[in-house]
Amino acid sequence: MEKLRIKSSYIISALFVAVAAVALLLGGGTAFADEADPQNVPALVIVADGKSFTYRDEKIAPSDFTVAEQIERRAINAPLEKKMELVDLYLSKGADYKKALGVCFPLLVRKVDEIAKFLYAAPIDASITYNNKQFTVSPEKSGRALDETRLYAGLYCTLKFAGGGKVAATTVKLMPETTRDMLKSELILRGRYCTDFSASTAARAHNVALALGKYDGLTIAAGESVSFNDLVGARTESNGFKSAKIIVDGKYTDGVGGGVCQASTAVYNAALLAGLNCAANAHSICPSYCPPGLDAMISGVSDLVITNTTDRAVRISVRIYGNKATVDVYGCAPEYRIVPESVIVKTVACEVTESVDTERKYFDATAQSGDRLLVSPGKDGVISETYVNYYKNGKLVKRAKVRTNNYKSTPRVIAVAP
Repeated sequence: MEKLRIKSSYIISALFVAVAAVALLLGGGTAFADEADPQNVPALVIVADGKSFTYRDEKIAPSDFTVAEQIERRAINAPLEKKMELVDLYLSKGADYKKALGVCFPLLVRKVDEIAKFLYAAPIDASITYNNKQFTVSPEKSGRALDETRLYAGLYCTLKFAGGGKVAATTVKLMPETTRDMLKSELILRGRYCTDFSASTAARAHNVALALGKYDGLTIAAGESVSFNDLVGARTESNGFKSAKIIVDGKYTDGVGGGVCQASTAVYNAALLAGLNCAANAHSICPSYCPPGLDAMISGVSDLVITNTTDRAVRISVRIYGNKATVDVYGCAPEYRIVPESVIVKTVACEVTESVDTERKYFDATAQSGDRLLVSPGKDGVISETYVNYYKNGKLVKRAKVRTNNYKSTPRVIAVAP
């Protein structure tokens, strides 16, 4: 059986050589005449991309006995005819042209490696760039590599039937792993949320825009999590934030960075609509810029963490126009259309308090006794539940509860003139 296998392999190799030899004799290779090669040393000229690489089969001087033994055994310094007999023997035993020629022509393999390096051009993957509030895809570019199999076959035929000559090196195309079409499929709009901060002071509006700007152009890889606190950084004046109203223990007070919670809430809702995993906490009182249960409070101990649970990257774009902002999340086409739902389970009426303004903080001398002034409108307390509804082909296929929140009430304060 082994003899049959060797014989079959030899026959296949012989057929390939015969075909190649015919092509060679029809003009594929040219032997070097003695006048071009006075030493009569077999030579090969390999033409690669317009450049010629010359190889001469010159003798190798052994450096020691071991090397001399290898040179003798492998017929490295033997006449060309003898070398080709050994090459044919290796071919008959199943070796490919590279391995068979490498036995007797080790420096030829080195020359081919040099040519391979010269010809190699790595493929370039398509990529996504973000400019002017737009994600765009640059096209991929194919690369190239030496077609070693074809070159070694040509070298064998040239040596075998012409004793030397010219051989053309050809290349194979290397395709990039990431194509333009693949990346275009990652730029489907998955979630969009708009927020309005036109009622804010200039300082608060500045803080909202500054925090949202940190997300503009952000890419979140598959499986990656992004922390709001880590991305936006500390809300300090040195980081560019200004003083504005913040909520602390159910009350509004001044603090550096007021407004960032509206920014985090916008990101939270866009990510929720995009089907990403969102971990967020609620405020102590329900803010006015979103329904109950859809806010994302940010502080030194409270964070918004978004995890990309899809199998492709997602990208975020933020557009701010005037005192409004839109957060868009792009990625692969979603399986569902997602609709968040805020359900108010219970409302707790706010307390109404009246106090005589003896210090005249709110009334001047022209005010008549008993005049009333609304100092703070107050806010009812709310217990809410938040659900995410998943629609497919226009039909609700599932509904998941994601949060339960208990918002405190704030008192309605009325001042009375003394």
